[in-house]
Amino acid sequence: MKKTIMISLLSAAAMMMFATSADAKSFDDNSDVGVSFKSDDPTTPGDNKPYKDNLSLVWKPSSFEFGQQKAVGGVATFNNTVEGKQYLVVNDDRGDETLSTWELKAKFSEMTTADGKTKLTSKLVYGLGDLQGYDIGTTIDPETNDFIAPNPATDEGASSLGTLAPDSKVVLGGNTLTLEAGNTTAKTVMNKTEATKTKGGYATLIKDVKLVATDAKKDLASGKSFTGQVTWTLDDLQP
Repeated sequence: MKKTIMISLLSAAAMMMFATSADAKSFDDNSDVGVSFKSDDPTTPGDNKPYKDNLSLVWKPSSFEFGQQKAVGGVATFNNTVEGKQYLVVNDDRGDETLSTWELKAKFSEMTTADGKTKLTSKLVYGLGDLQGYDIGTTIDPETNDFIAPNPATDEGASSLGTLAPDSKVVLGGNTLTLEAGNTTAKTVMNKTEATKTKGGYATLIKDVKLVATDAKKDLASGKSFTGQVTWTLDDLQP
């Protein structure tokens, strides 16, 4: 029985081979098919845990998305398509009697194709909303001794945002910031300028985010996808 099956397969293969003319030619072309699954939330928790008794970036934008665009050449500006409000939130819950100064900075990597062979000369431009106070919450997980879940950064419903403490000594790095792709020098987003005894959270709304492609030539960008990354760095400046 096993021998019969082998002969049948070989016979079928032979028939397929001879059915194709020696002069026939076959060409393959491709059409891109893509899907990506992103977080539904415009803002996502930071990774510097635990949040309790620590200085942490608690909330950050989940991503900045600029859609599928047509390569037009020259300078082109694309708007962030992520829906919902995106916040940056720093929380200082350190147990020290005097809380040292700190600085939150940002830098933007190169925008490159997946193989890294093509770069898109660009810059990321975004505005910063007024500084607000932030309440992280009080519910503690006894097993981890950390907040079970930090309050969402929102000004809707049971808002976790409020008036900034007058003695916070926290300021923004500007109303509008520009990050050049590939520039390794980070820019200050917000910082605490003087040591104080004030604990608490500090929030700013990231708004009007734009990607400015300064050299989106058709022969360079057409048919390609580019990705990059914003790195947020929170430095404890304790001497």
